Amino acid sequence: MVNNISNLLQKTFPKFGVNKQREINRLISEISRIEKISAKHLLAGLKSTDYEGVKKELLQKRYPKSYGKAPLDSFYLPKYEIDDSAKADTATVEFYPKNIFYQKSAADSAVFNNAEKLFPLSQFTEIYSLKSFKSSAIKDFNNRCDNLFIVEEKYDFFKKCPCTSGVVNCGYSIMNIGMGCPYECSYCFLQGYQNISGMVLPSNINEYLSDEKLISHKSGVFDIKRIGSGEFTDSLVFDHITGFSKDIIKFFKNRKEIFFEFKTKSINIKNLLETGGEQNLVAAWSVNSVKMCVENEFKTPSLKERLKAAAECAKAGFSTAFHFDPIIYYDGWRQDYKEAVDMIFDIVSNDSIKWISLGTLRMPAVQKQVMENRFPDSAILDGELLLGQDYKLRYSRAQRIEMYKHLLTVINSKKTKAVVYLCMEDAKVWEPVIPLSTFHSSLCR
Repeated sequence: MVNNISNLLQKTFPKFGVNKQREINRLISEISRIEKISAKHLLAGLKSTDYEGVKKELLQKRYPKSYGKAPLDSFYLPKYEIDDSAKADTATVEFYPKNIFYQKSAADSAVFNNAEKLFPLSQFTEIYSLKSFKSSAIKDFNNRCDNLFIVEEKYDFFKKCPCTSGVVNCGYSIMNIGMGCPYECSYCFLQGYQNISGMVLPSNINEYLSDEKLISHKSGVFDIKRIGSGEFTDSLVFDHITGFSKDIIKFFKNRKEIFFEFKTKSINIKNLLETGGEQNLVAAWSVNSVKMCVENEFKTPSLKERLKAAAECAKAGFSTAFHFDPIIYYDGWRQDYKEAVDMIFDIVSNDSIKWISLGTLRMPAVQKQVMENRFPDSAILDGELLLGQDYKLRYSRAQRIEMYKHLLTVINSKKTKAVVYLCMEDAKVWEPVIPLSTFHSSLCR
């Protein structure tokens, strides 16, 4: 289809240069897909023949809510190029790596020993470092489950949450318990970020838990210290291999001044239930509407399965939390997200819920092309995503505020004591939704 549109444009607008052809091709391709009309039919309906006029007409069609309100340079129009071989395999397959690469210093670890028992058919190979396995190719990312790396981490035990400049900082810190995830979520930032062609698990959790950064953590708008895993991997999906949750739980049970969060989509909670929780240990799930879970979160447990796991963790003494991130705009989103909130409070004990975060769909601009190649059937890129100052694509500020207000109203109707906060948003979005002067983050209850 891409080549057909290119040929059609060259015949229709032979005087347009390469860059102009690229932009018009992008707009024609997107509008044709969204409105399900042919490029030929779309071109035949244009009134203009000059570049500025044609682009204006097409932008108005593609961005009907935003055109005339957003700056022209916020409409991101990169080259539209689809490689059919780059499509992600969304069939559910149990994680079983073909190759397990390990550093010599990690060979005596519990992680390595568990991997030997769990994956006896894998090929084990000793390596010096990860450098020779770096790759940014989509093909290598698609095949990442073939390789497992067990390494001794030396530097990246903890990081501050990578907040965009100018947003309200919630003060979250990240414990890096791995890199890579076997789930296939169409919006996942790792597909444009991860540069190792496999799953990476550190072997030395004991060194993490002795790092002085644990006590130097800053709180941001929260009045307590919050640390969590689940930024660069799912917190629990590999827990049967690593057993990290047991060590983390034992460590933080005696440190009530710090809240530790296991952020996950997994239902791999066996170690949590066996070890038992405390109020400062938070089992947290990324959630979405049922429709978005089915259409964009492949290989993951269903929303209901996640919530049942959360209910079990609450009974075992853990606090719970939920992250609506990313919230996606589509026809019917209001009712669907209301139903998701209803499900949470129907299944999980209200008293166990410590916090709920809200964050709308966003991504680095370059990720758009990765997503449309890996997930050509996904419709989430059909929304009016605009380029911001941080070179990320987001819905307009007005649209984000609309979505946050709706979810906040639904959540507040549940009479919950959970802290609700916005993720990666500046004060101009916070103030109409949750005024910072009234924001109360106390979790000591």
